[in-house]
Amino acid sequence: MERIVIFLDNSNIFKGFQKYDTQANYETLKNIIKGERKLEAIYLYEGVVYPISSAKANWYKELSNRSDYIIKATFDKIVSKGAIEKKVDISMAIDIISLGYENAYDTAVLISGDGDFVPVVKKVLEMGKKMEVWAFKYSLANALIEETGLDNIYYLDDILDEIKL
Repeated sequence: MERIVIFLDNSNIFKGFQKYDTQANYETLKNIIKGERKLEAIYLYEGVVYPISSAKANWYKELSNRSDYIIKATFDKIVSKGAIEKKVDISMAIDIISLGYENAYDTAVLISGDGDFVPVVKKVLEMGKKMEVWAFKYSLANALIEETGLDNIYYLDDILDEIKL
């Protein structure tokens, strides 16, 4: 049975859900992506500006208690001109590649359309692993499509009605 690990960039897809003025059922999303495959782990990454709001802390707690999501929040700092310094992409990249080397999965599933992940996709494929990308059409980088291949691209837009709360 094919083993998968899911890596979800919550900041990236949250913007898509906002664009469609909806909220997602993360458990349903996980189950649709998993299908008949064996889910080894699912990680949710997000950059959080410290201090974390009680609403966000409660959401993380509920998600991890009700599901098997592993929350990997990075605490970001405000830098000049109000910009936020993010570490999420680096954390995700390290985990995707290191878990690939540890043979933790046959297929890495990236939920993000961020083109910064192109080198990660290249490395995963070089290791002889498979790579899937799930993202909103409007936010999916062309370079990510080219590197991953159309057969391994899935659009969240196509399952939006199924995953709405």
